[in-house]
Amino acid sequence: MAVSVNEVARYWAETPAFDEATRNEVQALLDSHDEKELNDRFSRSLEFGTGGMRGIMGAGINRMNRYTICQATEGLAVYIENNPVPSRSGVVIGYDSRNNSLEFAKASSEVLAAHNIPVYLFKTLSPTPLVSFEVLRQNAVAGIMITASHNPPEYNGYKVYWSTGGQVIPPEDKGIIAEVRNVTDIASIPTMNFDDALSQGLVKWLTEESDEKYLEALNALALNDASLNAGVGVVYTPLHGTGGRSVPAILKKCGFTQVREIPEQAQPDGNFTTVRSPNPEDPKSLEMAMAQSAADDALILANDPDADRLGVMAKHNGEWVRLNGNQIGVLLLDYYAGSLQQQGKLPEDGTFIVSLVSSPMASKVAKSYGLNVLETLTGFKWIWAEAKRIEQDGSGSFVFGMEESHGYLTGSHSGDKDGVWAAMAFAEMTASLKLQGKTPIDRLSELYEQHGHHLDDQENFTFPGVEGMQKIQATLEKFRNSPPTTLGGKQVLQVTDLQASTSLNVTTSETHPGPNLPKSNVLIFELEGNARLIVRPSGTEPKIKYYFNLSGGSPEELQQLYQQIKDDIVS
Repeated sequence: MAVSVNEVARYWAETPAFDEATRNEVQALLDSHDEKELNDRFSRSLEFGTGGMRGIMGAGINRMNRYTICQATEGLAVYIENNPVPSRSGVVIGYDSRNNSLEFAKASSEVLAAHNIPVYLFKTLSPTPLVSFEVLRQNAVAGIMITASHNPPEYNGYKVYWSTGGQVIPPEDKGIIAEVRNVTDIASIPTMNFDDALSQGLVKWLTEESDEKYLEALNALALNDASLNAGVGVVYTPLHGTGGRSVPAILKKCGFTQVREIPEQAQPDGNFTTVRSPNPEDPKSLEMAMAQSAADDALILANDPDADRLGVMAKHNGEWVRLNGNQIGVLLLDYYAGSLQQQGKLPEDGTFIVSLVSSPMASKVAKSYGLNVLETLTGFKWIWAEAKRIEQDGSGSFVFGMEESHGYLTGSHSGDKDGVWAAMAFAEMTASLKLQGKTPIDRLSELYEQHGHHLDDQENFTFPGVEGMQKIQATLEKFRNSPPTTLGGKQVLQVTDLQASTSLNVTTSETHPGPNLPKSNVLIFELEGNARLIVRPSGTEPKIKYYFNLSGGSPEELQQLYQQIKDDIVS
């Protein structure tokens, strides 16, 4: 017999195993008869998406709290016990500056310790790429990162890494989720007292040695002579997150002497009090950096709270110009591949791996350097999975990976996108261009001249709660079952459905097999005139996402087409 929402809520309010604050919070909801809020919190459980488990903090099975953290970790612990990885043991745990992140990290440690699984826990907040780095360095079987990335302050999250250093993919993700669902009594999960786990050596602190090894690995990826970097003025903000631990240090190591942090945003702060949202994609998050910049500064660099993403503004003709995630990625790819080619270090089987929603211009740039191109689903875990696959089967050498949501990686030091390395690389590129009398904006213009103008943008629409999820699914189903024949006045030529693994030729009504990608709730509309629209739900937020990839016309023509397609979507 199905258990009602109110019965689940009463269990949380009345069971002594839940702490007093949690019981009181749920009882207040029951007393208020707030059916909408109760339904949102107790009708369904948090699930793993492209970035793991992420949600609003609070009491309930659909909230981030100690108990849902313990439930996820119990599932992970059982999966590890049942699926050992040869020569790998222990779990690395890191956490960012968000409220409750350390408490959630300790709760995870207590569950793993109860299973006699060793834990390597960072003593202070840590960037996501550093956690991935330590999974590899410690020969750990798994890793946990407590973060909600760039989400608003009320969120937190839980990302799981496997022994490859990347986030879990099939079969591990499905296996872990199955074990999580087997945890029937969320209030009675076995734990070991944190201090006891420390004293017994089941929890070990990770300290400065991790940073030293990580910075050494990043410095080995530097391409400039350090003496060339001194004259570039860099303004840096970690947006109250973890990047301040690593970015200023690696820039100093690479010879950048004119680096200034924004003092108000250098301090970790889970409320992110100086920004609307700690998202380097949001131009408003960089307003304080612009206000405090000096006339001779060339760059503003920003990370999200867990420092796996990079935001950039570049000075051009005395004005600050914001670069979107595709533009940053294209410039980094061009710089890195071009520098390796000039130094005779670009592998003949070099491979560029990119998420399918990223700008087609990136693939054009990669091919101009002779790189092979592989497309993946959204989520950097798929990029790293392809990088490991081609390494293992000998079909290519990973050179660079990117996704339009400001995520970039090269090398093998980390299995996830690395905003710390990307900050170093973009600063190096700017120094190299400065020697030529150019800015990153100049170089981007040259690339547009070479490969044609591109307009790549994204629109998000938020629909919170259970009703919002239903709205998102209904919208996707409408696109799927009754696809538009025109968008923005352009004929729709092909509709690809990654859920069904099919491609429909709209002109002939013939259906063919889709691309060889894992099934995903993604629809791709290819239009006449080198235009593309991709629609998918977010894996980590209650949003539906629209990706616009337009090329083949002047900037003004592309902007007009973008507006017309957007009008068709919202009408």
